[in-house]
Amino acid sequence: MFLSVIPYICSLKPRTNKMKKTVLTIVALLCLCFSVTAQDFFIGADFVSSYMWRGMKNGNAAIQPTIGLEAGGFSISAWGSTELKDENNELDLTLTYEYKNLMFHLNDIYTQNDDEKSNYFSYSPRTTGHILDAGLIYTLSEKLPLSLGWYTLIAGNDYKENDKRAYSSYIELKYPFTFKDIDFEIEAGITPWEGMYADKLNVTNIALKASKEIRITDTFSFPIFGQAGVNPYEKKAFFVFGISL
Repeated sequence: MFLSVIPYICSLKPRTNKMKKTVLTIVALLCLCFSVTAQDFFIGADFVSSYMWRGMKNGNAAIQPTIGLEAGGFSISAWGSTELKDENNELDLTLTYEYKNLMFHLNDIYTQNDDEKSNYFSYSPRTTGHILDAGLIYTLSEKLPLSLGWYTLIAGNDYKENDKRAYSSYIELKYPFTFKDIDFEIEAGITPWEGMYADKLNVTNIALKASKEIRITDTFSFPIFGQAGVNPYEKKAFFVFGISL
């Protein structure tokens, strides 16, 4: 499946060479990982009442499937979000590498919601539906699982009004904990400068997520979750309910 992408990438114009090399690297790693034994293969899906991402609303009620493989510290996955009502779709191809307390993250995010950006194989910087998100996440320890992540859009359609690349960035703190058999996670995010999240340094996300496994029979159960949060920059609040399979 992934090899079929290569001819399209090679046909791109020279001005998109940086994007071509990045995507070719991802494709090569995908092919390598999928040649590994499927013992670490995973698949799942979420049903969500709305699609929130880093404090921003990216869609309404949606089905969000995922499929991937883990091997030797690497994880490669495909994740999608398809709205139940409107044609607001997203497809992400994600590569992560974890070493001790440090994780590297590279995510090709593709959104398809209008005719101009409907060509998946178009990588022209200002009209493409792709953005490439790179991140580095550090977790203190297993006993104190507080994590700090920095994510920056390094390629794709991410420009300021003055036509300069924005390098939109997001800094995130997360802390998971368990209380009375319910798993919680607190998260807070800020953007350090003007970009897609805000027009200057600002807090864009403060949220609390709770999840609990609902047992139906001795052999079947599924988790449900709820997330409540605010985006101080946009002066908006949100609540998301979801079911995982």
